[in-house]
Amino acid sequence: MKAQPVPGAAQVAIAALVLLGMVGGGLILAHSGYATAPKRGGSSVFVPAPQAYLLAAAMYGMSSIGLLALLRAREVSRPVMVLAGVLYLLVAAGLVWLLRPH
Repeated sequence: MKAQPVPGAAQVAIAALVLLGMVGGGLILAHSGYATAPKRGGSSVFVPAPQAYLLAAAMYGMSSIGLLALLRAREVSRPVMVLAGVLYLLVAAGLVWLLRPH
């Protein structure tokens, strides 16, 4: 199947999804969960690691699918895709390490 051309504005939006998904997933993993607050005030609720990891997996999945779409639109070779995937994993792991509480 031949890749369809992706307009420049769509590429920017997809790149933003890739970056934001990686950062969001990294924050959840670095802090072993996330906190949420009700709309009308009240105390916040912390969502612990097991449930939060499902959201982190969804964010990383969205991010990696976006990266794959950008690479397919540019019609890169398979070795370049593998290299991009490895770099994605390294950057994601480094981001988790960087965002962890000290």
